[in-house]
Amino acid sequence: MAALLTDQRLVHTITIEGPILGLLLLYLKRRGWKPADLPIRPGWRSSAQGLRLIPAMGIANTVTVATGYGILYAAQTKYGQFLPFLLSVSPHLKHHSVHVSWLAVIAAMVLNGFFEEITCMGYAFNQFAAKRGPLFALILTVLLRMSCHTYQGPVHALGIGAAFTVSGLVYWRTRNLWPLIFAHMLIDMLSFGVIKFIFG
Repeated sequence: MAALLTDQRLVHTITIEGPILGLLLLYLKRRGWKPADLPIRPGWRSSAQGLRLIPAMGIANTVTVATGYGILYAAQTKYGQFLPFLLSVSPHLKHHSVHVSWLAVIAAMVLNGFFEEITCMGYAFNQFAAKRGPLFALILTVLLRMSCHTYQGPVHALGIGAAFTVSGLVYWRTRNLWPLIFAHMLIDMLSFGVIKFIFG
């Protein structure tokens, strides 16, 4: 995790996600998509939806991760108590091992919020939903997102899948990307910010 939290790595992420997003938008424009086809409608109400989405996604993630680790703990025999087992399977960060600037964190997380939600929900979800229905689209986009987060380990990838299922259901109902983008940006900034604050 410490290797991911460097200015160089976040700038690398920006230089990959920015052009890919730009190329996707250019491709969609050439295919006749209009801004209304990628419904990003910011406003007080949709921002409030995004804020309400944060605890809902957090609860889904936490319950899934706790359940996953509980099942793994029950299946093992090496550790008698849960805390030593949890410490053995959790990622470890040393104090002062995270060297990243706030500017890099904010820039990368803002871009990542737009990038993931536009590519996964604005484009992929709508394409799959048009061909096979919204339930199929939701399942496929959640699996796609989980595959992008396997570096966090299988249990945390499942937790991320649960969180994105919640946000996907919100998009299915509202067809507005802004609550998802807003929640995604804030969750990422909060998560990375806490790690920087504690381990930086």
